[in-house]
Amino acid sequence: MAAERLTDDLLVEILSRLPAKSLCRFKCVSSHWLGLINYPDNRKNLPQTLTGFFYTRSTVDDWVRGLESPVHFTSVSGRRRDTSFAFLSNHPRLDLLHCCNGLLLGCWYDVSNQGNEFGYVVFNPATEKCVTLPSSDHSEFIRPRLGFDPAFSSHFHVFEWVDEQDFEWESDEREDPDLAGVAVYSSETGGWVYKEKTWNQHIRLTDDPATVFLNGYLHFLADDRQLSDCLAVVDPKGETWMNFPVPGGLKRGFIQRSQGHLNYANFRRDEGGAALWLVVYVLENYQSKEWVLTHSVETSYLFGGGIDVCLDVDFYWIAIHPDCNLVFFTAGCDNTLMCYNMDRRQVKVISNLEGGMWRYLPYVPLYAELQLLHL
Repeated sequence: MAAERLTDDLLVEILSRLPAKSLCRFKCVSSHWLGLINYPDNRKNLPQTLTGFFYTRSTVDDWVRGLESPVHFTSVSGRRRDTSFAFLSNHPRLDLLHCCNGLLLGCWYDVSNQGNEFGYVVFNPATEKCVTLPSSDHSEFIRPRLGFDPAFSSHFHVFEWVDEQDFEWESDEREDPDLAGVAVYSSETGGWVYKEKTWNQHIRLTDDPATVFLNGYLHFLADDRQLSDCLAVVDPKGETWMNFPVPGGLKRGFIQRSQGHLNYANFRRDEGGAALWLVVYVLENYQSKEWVLTHSVETSYLFGGGIDVCLDVDFYWIAIHPDCNLVFFTAGCDNTLMCYNMDRRQVKVISNLEGGMWRYLPYVPLYAELQLLHL
C-alpha cells in the first residue's frame, strides 16, 4: 500500500485534516493506525468526537445555597469512570455547571465562609489545566453558560443571563422575569462586560435552556411571552441580538450542534392526533430563518412496549451527536440511557443510570494545550 511508505509524522498530518467521524473509521485500518491515532502526543493534533456524558444533580438553586453535588461520567457505550478532578485541589467544593467543546465550567465555594462566597473556574479535564475567573459583581447568577469553539477562537466566554428583577429589587413579582441583558466574561480581555438586550420583544428563559455556541454566537431557547418557544442568539460582545421562531411541539424543544449545523428536536402529533412523533430539524441559514425537517419517527417505534414513558416526567434530552446522526436521551422512571440511530432507524439501550433526575453534559475531549489555562 502507498500509505505504508508514508512516515508517521506525515500520516498524522494527513489524519489531522480529516473530520472526526472519518478518523474514527480509520482506526480500523490497522493496529499501527490505531496506535498512531490513540498515541497521547498525537491526540492534541487530531479531531476528537463525543466520548460520553458528565451528569450531576447540581442546579442553580443548589450552588447558590452552597450545596455540592457529585459528578458522574458515562461513556457513549455505558462505561463509568472516575470524575474526582483531583487536579482541582485548590477548589475542594466544586459543582459542575456546563461543558462546551472540551472545557468545563464549575462553581467553587469559599469553604471558610460557609458557602456564601463563590466564583467560577474553567478547566480542561483532558490536560488537567484550569483558570479561576474574577467575580462579575452581580448580585445573582442565572444559569451561566460557557462558550468555546477552538475552530473559531482559542478564547472562551462565560455568559450570565441577567433578568430585569436583578435591577428592580422593589418589585415583589419575581416569577418569570424578562431578560434584561447579558454579562459576559472574555478570556481574551480577562474581564466582564454587561450589555442590555436590543431586541424589541419580551424574552424570558425556559426552565433549563439548552445552549449551543456556534459560529461565534451563543444560541439558547426562550419564549416570547406568547407561550411560544423561540431561538435567541447573542454574540460575546453583546452587539448582535436575534430571535426567531422554532417549529412547534408538545414539550420544550432541544438544540444541539451536529455536523456543523444547528439542530432542533421535539415531539409532535400527526394531523389526526393519534400518533406521536419525534422530529428533528436543521437550521439552513439565519437569513431565511427556515427550519428543514430532516427526520421523523413514531415514539411507539422508539420506546416499544418495554418502557413506559411520560414525556413531561420520564424523558430527558441528552445530546445529538456532533459528528453523526445519533440522538441520545433517557427514558423511563429508571433513567434508561438510550441512543437512536437516525440513519439505520435503530434504537439501542446503553445503560441504566438510576438515581432520579440528572443534568447531562455531552463531553468531547480537548487535548490541545491552551495558554489561557494554568494550574
